[in-house]
Amino acid sequence: MTENLINRITYHLSSGGLFNPELADHLAVRNLLMECRDALAQRTWVGLTDEEMQSIAFESADALSAVFVAEAKLRSKNT
Repeated sequence: MTENLINRITYHLSSGGLFNPELADHLAVRNLLMECRDALAQRTWVGLTDEEMQSIAFESADALSAVFVAEAKLRSKNT
């Protein structure tokens, strides 16, 4: 489903939606937005386990580097 939405958005933007939005098919754009909303609502957040949090705390030299490591791990889990 996500790949289909990405293709439809890319098609809309490449066929004038990026530069000339007043020529857009407004019903198609509305439907696309509603499908994107539904797809985003279905995503579930994946957090870090206690073991991952502990390993970040032990591996990091300071709090700021721990934040960056945690952010990178969360990003990789949730994309």
